[in-house]
Amino acid sequence: MGRYGAHDVYVTPLVRDFPICFPMLVLCFGVYYAVGQIYPRLLGDAFRRLPRGKRDDVVVRTVSIYNGVLMIGSAVCFLMNLHANNYHLDDDVYREIPYYRFFRVSIVAYFVWDVIICFAHKWSMAWKIHALTSLLGSYMLSFPFSDQYGSYYTGMFELSNIPLHASSIIRILNIPSFITAATACEFVFAFLFVIIRVIGGTYVTLSWLRLMLTKLMGSWRSGSDSVHDEFAVVFSMALIFVLQVLQYVWFGEIVKQIKERFFPQRSSKLNNKRVE
Repeated sequence: MGRYGAHDVYVTPLVRDFPICFPMLVLCFGVYYAVGQIYPRLLGDAFRRLPRGKRDDVVVRTVSIYNGVLMIGSAVCFLMNLHANNYHLDDDVYREIPYYRFFRVSIVAYFVWDVIICFAHKWSMAWKIHALTSLLGSYMLSFPFSDQYGSYYTGMFELSNIPLHASSIIRILNIPSFITAATACEFVFAFLFVIIRVIGGTYVTLSWLRLMLTKLMGSWRSGSDSVHDEFAVVFSMALIFVLQVLQYVWFGEIVKQIKERFFPQRSSKLNNKRVE
């Protein structure tokens, strides 16, 4: 049930946004191909000596950096909207944010590419779940629906990806003169991850889940159609919940890596005790 039928909710966004989505999908693959051709010449032996899997990893992460830079525009849309509303996330989930449509559609195209790459390169299940969840979630929000909240995930969340992938690329290439830069990127990533994805993500996610639960309960009690599609809303809530839970899983991995890097002796002692 809801204000709109299944065709309006699930098919119309694809047809309406296809003139933006398809070219942006082609662009993702174009960047992927171009980087694969440019890096051997630009980076020389540092890139060519890597195993095929490592070279693919560097190329894929570069495309992720490209998307992160593109989604700075989405973050700007979120912050401008937040400022315009006196730093308050309003309850009108069907009000579109000015200039946000391009980024809302572009992130769908990127996650289509991401899903294909995750399976093509046999990435871990956590990455596949993240890619599929992100694709389905971003498409559900492209109705358009919840721009004020969605722009936080598509914009602010993506900011932390830039230093993450940059540091990974530097360490994979193992260029000694850039190792300090990699460490700096990792500190920036950890800071952004905690502030944006863990703390901010928890606040935004709980606020949005509470808002949508209130709207759903009101719709069910009154028998009115206060949401565009009940299943789409519930499904979106489940996806956003899973996405946020993944942030806590990765936060645990970050803490683990920090312990292993800065407190190796203590970590090894703990591991020995567990073995005993």
